[in-house]
Amino acid sequence: MARRGDNFQDNSYVPELGDIVHLNWAPAIGHEMLGPHYGQVLSATLFNTATGTVAVVPITTPRNKLSGFEIPVQAGRFRGVALLSGLCCLDYASRDIQFEGNAGASVIAEANRRLHMIFP
Repeated sequence: MARRGDNFQDNSYVPELGDIVHLNWAPAIGHEMLGPHYGQVLSATLFNTATGTVAVVPITTPRNKLSGFEIPVQAGRFRGVALLSGLCCLDYASRDIQFEGNAGASVIAEANRRLHMIFP
């Protein structure tokens, strides 16, 4: 089981489905999130291990009104909103992704249900 702050370089941490991670999103273009922020892992652990990449969505501060592509996320002391429209695949070893917590099965199920609106 991963512990808060574990990363690939020091702990051989491989992000798992549902993990909340901290990473640097740079480089970014246009409306993409830039700099260090949290993200939620939406790819299967087997995919992550096999490819060295992870499908992750950025997490931001909650706003008053959520769209259909934003999901409230809570993991331990962390609270935010996962932006499903920002889904991207990243190299987790090169970006020094660090484990923060796990969002749980119900959040992942809801994220997958809503992603079907993007990828039917």
